[in-house]
Amino acid sequence: MFIEFKDVAKQKMTATRQQYFSRVPDVFTKMYRFTRAKTARALGYYPYFPNIEKSDATEVTIDGQKRIMLGSNNYLGLATHPKVIEAGIKALKEYGSGLTGSRFLNGNITLHFELENRLAKYVGMDQALVFSSGFGVNLGIISAVANQNDYIFSDEFNHASIVDGIRFAGAIKRKIRHNDMKDLEYHLQSADPNRARFIVTDGVFSMEGDIAKLDKIIALANKYHARVMVDDAHSIGVLGPKGNGTAAHFGVTNDIDLIMGTFSKSFGSLGGFIAGEEAIIDYLKHHTRTMIFTAALPPTNVAS
Repeated sequence: MFIEFKDVAKQKMTATRQQYFSRVPDVFTKMYRFTRAKTARALGYYPYFPNIEKSDATEVTIDGQKRIMLGSNNYLGLATHPKVIEAGIKALKEYGSGLTGSRFLNGNITLHFELENRLAKYVGMDQALVFSSGFGVNLGIISAVANQNDYIFSDEFNHASIVDGIRFAGAIKRKIRHNDMKDLEYHLQSADPNRARFIVTDGVFSMEGDIAKLDKIIALANKYHARVMVDDAHSIGVLGPKGNGTAAHFGVTNDIDLIMGTFSKSFGSLGGFIAGEEAIIDYLKHHTRTMIFTAALPPTNVAS
């Protein structure tokens, strides 16, 4: 009875607040008017946030029924590999479930350094820096590299994390038609030569699955004095002679300035990294807000 009374009181309070805000500008108005998801649910074709009750590498159970998993990024099946699981369990016992702090202060453990050394060697760079999420890598790194005085040249099909990183940086954005090298050259050529230039591209584009023309991008970057960052979230484990990414695939690793990757695809875990020249990584380590002000990647994920 008490619970019912509380529910009624809460409903009245909510109605009163809605009535009040209906008379003034309200940031929630667009949310109350949002009905597309409810309509999709009612008509039975809402595809998002499936309740996966059980999962292995190729099959999942949803609503008590087994389904073939065709939408996973678990490209190599490592998320359920016995050695990966064993490594995670060992780290859980040794370090606990979380590090409860930023890597910048008290959340840094030996496993982070071990992983960074192996990642740097794997992609052919001097050093690497591990983050708690791939999205956080792009958001933080792009905004730490460029500012409002610089140009960023970005493929129109680049991942949302790149788009948001450019917004956060406040740089002068030049949107390039997808994989169009003539358009890229046009924008590089017409840019103010007194401003720094930064080209950012996906290696494998997440929605289309096509590969960036990285060899041609490098040629234009060298011609017009631009730095290059490649997002290898969907390339790591897939492209390259050792699955070591788009730059290795084209044989241009020595001409790439920054390589970004994630662990939530081929590596079957969670998190992300940036790799590059030692001095650059050291700067980013001390200036990237999405690493400094975020809790460190949990030991289980690092070890996995």
